Amino acid sequence: MNMTARQKSITIKTPSRYAEELGDNFIAFKKGADAASLGQYFTPRIIADLIAKNFSESRMATLKILDPGAGSGILSCMLCENIAGWKRKPNHIELVAYEIDKSLIPILKKSFGYLKSWLNHKNISLSFSIFASDFVLENADILNQSLQQSLFDKKGFEEFDLIVANPPYFKISKSDPRAKAASTVIHGQPNIYALFMAIAGALLKEKGQLGFITPRSYAAGLYFKKFRQNFFSQITPITIHIFNSRDKAFNKDGVLQENVILHGKKDSKIDGNKHEVKISSCNGLSDIENISTIEIPLTEIITPEEDYVLHIPTEVTQREIVKIVKSWKYNLRSLGLDVSTGPIVAFRARDVLARNPDGQNAPLLWLHNVRTMHVSWPVESRKPQYVKVSEQAKKLLIPNGNYVLVRRFSAKEEKKRLVAAPLISTVLKSKFVGIENHIN
Repeated sequence: MNMTARQKSITIKTPSRYAEELGDNFIAFKKGADAASLGQYFTPRIIADLIAKNFSESRMATLKILDPGAGSGILSCMLCENIAGWKRKPNHIELVAYEIDKSLIPILKKSFGYLKSWLNHKNISLSFSIFASDFVLENADILNQSLQQSLFDKKGFEEFDLIVANPPYFKISKSDPRAKAASTVIHGQPNIYALFMAIAGALLKEKGQLGFITPRSYAAGLYFKKFRQNFFSQITPITIHIFNSRDKAFNKDGVLQENVILHGKKDSKIDGNKHEVKISSCNGLSDIENISTIEIPLTEIITPEEDYVLHIPTEVTQREIVKIVKSWKYNLRSLGLDVSTGPIVAFRARDVLARNPDGQNAPLLWLHNVRTMHVSWPVESRKPQYVKVSEQAKKLLIPNGNYVLVRRFSAKEEKKRLVAAPLISTVLKSKFVGIENHIN
């Protein structure tokens, strides 16, 4: 029987390419607005391949795979394509996917139906289940079990051999039902992606593997401390890939995030003192074929003694800098110095901000006022330049004195990542000073 040209093209199309095309059509139809509101950005196929290739071969006849934020299904499809190329292929794959956007469910069914047919030609059977529900709310209870329970007694929770995900990225308030459900890994204002990672880590079988692409923000900071303690007490990093540019990993969607791919394994027999982590980096999609790689002992990257803060050097020079900083015997407090973040959050302090001096108003310093080695104030700006000295604003002001101001944020592409300036008490003729929250 002769096939038409259209039928031939469909036959040779890989499942990941098919899922990518479905996703592109979906985004074009939605025009991005709804996708952004859900923190929903589909994974480019070339990145999906980078994630999927990290998974090492398993000898099991049946593999159970979880994709907790499936989108159009491209990550699941790419992972299954790579599995089909293993020397020891499984006989059967059980795929479980969650997708909260109900308008994507028909697309997922098409993607997985196509994948099932494709795998069948590779002598691998596929069964799949799609849940149009919130992955966090459905599974957060597993975080309330002790670590010992989560390793040996999941109390009815389904366990998985492989978990792959590009979860949504957005902050949620402490009052959000998802934050309450995952309170054991929450501090302050969490980002939803960390909840996906924590739950996935708990659902992973012993010897299981997971691969996530997320923002890098969980690597440090107080907000992610409880998450890191929970996650990295169970999951050992195997490979870490850094995208050096903030705008090139998801360039179709205009996402400004510093992305990182983490491939980890739940294996209680890994000796952390001997284990080495493969760290790779590139700028983005354009140079993904020119990845640079180094291998570093796990003990140099993450330790329980440092609240599981991740140090991820991507070259020898950065590694040496980390070693030097860690060798210092003193911290700021031991030297009689204190560090804090500017207490004024503009949108919360609108009532006490002012644009004119008006006698007793105190200077307000923003990020743009901190230049290299000097403070420039006032400057022409649409932002308020003053804080009203009042009882209401008292807790937001600091006494005028001698300080070192450091910008908390910088563009990654800038050569100078740290911008600092001394603030001498005689520079600003005021009893008090206001420091905005983007300054330390």
